[in-house]
Amino acid sequence: MGNKDFNLPEKNLMKKNRKKRSFSSNLLLLRRFFSRKVIRERILIFTSFIALVAILQIDLVPQIINVQLGEPYIGEDIRASRTVVNTEKTKELMNQAADRAVEEAKNKPEYQMISIEAGVKAGNTFNTVFTVFDQEREELQSIQGGTEETPSEQFLLATRQKLISIDEKYIDFPLETLKEVLTLPAEDYDRMKKSCRQVYVFLETEEKISPQNLNMIRTNLAQYINDEEFLILPQDKQLIQNILTEMLFSNLTRDEQKIRQLQEEARKKVIPVKIERGNLILREGDIVTNEHIQILRDLALIENRGNRVIIFFSLTIFSLILMGICLFYIYYFKREFLKEERQLYLLALVALVVLAVAKAMSLMNLEWIEYLIPISFAGIVLSFLSDPQVAWVATTILSLLIGVILDFNLAITVFYFISGTASIYSMINITQRKEMIRMGLILSGINLFTVVTIGFLFGAKRLGTQLGFAIVAGFNGILSTALANGFLPFLEHLFGLTSPLSILELANPNLPLLKRLLIEAPGTYHHSIIVGNLAEAAADVINADSLLVRVGSYYHDIGKLRRPYFFVENQIANDNPHEKISPNLSTLIITSHVRDGVELARSYGVPQCIVDIIEQHHGTDLVRYFYQKASDNLEEEKETIRKSDFSYPGPKPRSKEAALVMLADSVEAAARAMNKPSSARLEALVDKILKERLESGQLDEANLTLRDLDKIKTAFLKVLGGIFHHRIEYPEVDAMERKKNNGGNN
Repeated sequence: MGNKDFNLPEKNLMKKNRKKRSFSSNLLLLRRFFSRKVIRERILIFTSFIALVAILQIDLVPQIINVQLGEPYIGEDIRASRTVVNTEKTKELMNQAADRAVEEAKNKPEYQMISIEAGVKAGNTFNTVFTVFDQEREELQSIQGGTEETPSEQFLLATRQKLISIDEKYIDFPLETLKEVLTLPAEDYDRMKKSCRQVYVFLETEEKISPQNLNMIRTNLAQYINDEEFLILPQDKQLIQNILTEMLFSNLTRDEQKIRQLQEEARKKVIPVKIERGNLILREGDIVTNEHIQILRDLALIENRGNRVIIFFSLTIFSLILMGICLFYIYYFKREFLKEERQLYLLALVALVVLAVAKAMSLMNLEWIEYLIPISFAGIVLSFLSDPQVAWVATTILSLLIGVILDFNLAITVFYFISGTASIYSMINITQRKEMIRMGLILSGINLFTVVTIGFLFGAKRLGTQLGFAIVAGFNGILSTALANGFLPFLEHLFGLTSPLSILELANPNLPLLKRLLIEAPGTYHHSIIVGNLAEAAADVINADSLLVRVGSYYHDIGKLRRPYFFVENQIANDNPHEKISPNLSTLIITSHVRDGVELARSYGVPQCIVDIIEQHHGTDLVRYFYQKASDNLEEEKETIRKSDFSYPGPKPRSKEAALVMLADSVEAAARAMNKPSSARLEALVDKILKERLESGQLDEANLTLRDLDKIKTAFLKVLGGIFHHRIEYPEVDAMERKKNNGGNN
């Protein structure tokens, strides 16, 4: 027992040590896990997606309200949380409009068609009428006994009464017509009967006959009867006209298809009755009606559990689609962004901040404040610190999301799309902060006119209200520009990015580092200025960043400040310190100016984009002079000399801008050392340098094409031609004085 008690503290200590080792091991694994850039990017994308969905979901579906139809409402006043259509009222107005349209169109021929039953009715009517005629003719013949006596008036009246009983609305033959029909010879009667049937059936099945135009058709019967198609004898025409005049009836019925189409058109013309956001729906004590129930249902204030789930998944998928569009664009067109995490972090931060501000403003339920969302701030910041094209994609997606946040408002979406696009265009190529103020005022004007135009396009409620919104939108342009101007330095420092404005400020010769270069290494300073001119001219013709190239050229040789007199451009006398040391040491001193420049630049807070140019502007190029000198000193042991010992440490230029500085640096130094430079010699020199850098692989990572190199050569020669132009050789002062005293004679 004693031994066991004695070993207990030791066992506890061992357990603690194991726990510590286990914790350290887990921490190490966690660090390794997060050290992988792909993992960090995926976590960023997932986190941004969750944050995006969370922002959109806030207050999108309010709490359920308990109401009972026909019962008084008990609780706080209910106001519309967003603008919705009053479906009950709108439906009622639509039905009224449809009924009015039908009432107005019921007597119009274009909304009527010949009834299918008209032909059947015409045949039946004709058969019935002429059956009566046939019977009366037979009866009349039996009464007359073969004589041709005129039928009595009593007989004619009885016949007319029989005919009237067929259809008292239409059939009421005059006695003269009846007399003529009954006394017509049998042969003429049969011919007339056949012709009459033909015309009658044609009229009732082919011509639109309405109560309104029935009399007109009767008046114009002669033109139908005289039609050659029917081949009616002249002696039969008048009788047929008299018979048909009494037998015609309206053959039209409603064209239901056209009526339904008319009703739909009438319904579509009805302007929906809207419940504006903030309007009172129910106050305590009001009796709950069907209209109230429908409005609350449209607002998802009752029975919204299913709506909540549907809206959640819909917004999640919608957000996923928009985020996917942005990521696909970056992957296929701006893949270099994936190599710079800070760009993705900046994009995510700016987008989420703007959306959060939009959501916060939407919760205030103030219509005018919707026009103050600083989406232009996102466009300006991203175009300065990221890329204008990416900025445009981001602001387009943000405008869609803001439209969702602001009650699915299409007008707001269009406004912010135009405003965001205008902010990006207005800030391109800005090189001074004071220009931002001017462009901010222009953006303000664009916002103002956009809101007025969209107001009229989408149906502004009141001109005064719309002008108020326009003024707020105009102020948004100034506010977004001011916010961007204020936050740019902070975001640059936070993400290690550099805007063109900051790069331009680095070109100020009064900055400490450039002032030191001017005073302590004036030759290097002058060389850097010329390199900047060369590189900028080349950058302009190949669409590289000319501002970055110029400023990078100013700083590319600041490492020479450590040992300025070891570089020939700073040696005033002919005393060259390299003559007293070995080529290996000289190479070490010369190549170290790259490392010294990087350290010096970082100590002065120079941005990374300039540091990259300093680090890459010599690539892994060979220091040829000292390599050759070392080779000459070791004539028989040349194989023991390694080129790597006489080369710059690299890396090679990884951008067009760094490559341009490398080429301009080499061309300027070589041209300055040339005796009696001429156009032909300068062109041969530039060709040689470009060929050497290309063949040695220094431009492999710079994404330059052969066409770019040809343009670069042309730009270099143009600048060099201006520097090394032919000069007039002026005579000495003494010679001029002698010439003057001798009257111009030698």
